[in-house]
Amino acid sequence: MTIQEFISRNGITEVLHFTTERGLTGCASAKLVLSRKALDEEQYLSHIATPVSTERKEAQDTFNKDENWLDYINMSISEINTHYFRSARNRYTCLDRWWCIMSFDPVILTHPGVYFTTTNNIYTGVSRATDLSGMLAMFNDRVTRWSGNVVARNGRPMHLATCEQAEVLYPNPLNMSFLQRVYVQDREQAASIHGTLVSLGFGQVNVTICPEKFSGVPNTF
Repeated sequence: MTIQEFISRNGITEVLHFTTERGLTGCASAKLVLSRKALDEEQYLSHIATPVSTERKEAQDTFNKDENWLDYINMSISEINTHYFRSARNRYTCLDRWWCIMSFDPVILTHPGVYFTTTNNIYTGVSRATDLSGMLAMFNDRVTRWSGNVVARNGRPMHLATCEQAEVLYPNPLNMSFLQRVYVQDREQAASIHGTLVSLGFGQVNVTICPEKFSGVPNTF
């Protein structure tokens, strides 16, 4: 079986990445989604995009150094990582900005160098791999986050990874040509995003009002 066959068999139709409306504007302007490391280096995006975390454990000297994890784009399969989203949203509650979710064609999961993680990449129990075995591991019956914390599938739909915090780590950069949809929470946001996309050459991308998409599908214990 190939990754593409697994995608089709499990009904996976999208890979998601959430950002602020300013982040989306930056991505659409550059025609690329950039990693956190690249955002620090790209002066233009550093002014108009908002990194979703002010500090990252991956940058610490004690963290796994098999790869430069800050140079990967954190994404998820079918639903957002609500744990990470709540943290990002709470960090920027004082700012006048709102969030949207970019939905990409799942074909990007077949691209070279993509890592699949069974849970949050910073957890001690995480398993990472770049091939089909890595993707299959995301859908194991049980996944360990850290010692004493294990999540089970418990009837989760086939298109969802076992742990809601499982990540797709895409090597920088990701071409915006794979963008197929943007989720927003109300009509005003939809109109704003649609205008931005049209003005920057992405008029074919659907803008969908779907507030429930921002709730994800958390694990049940």
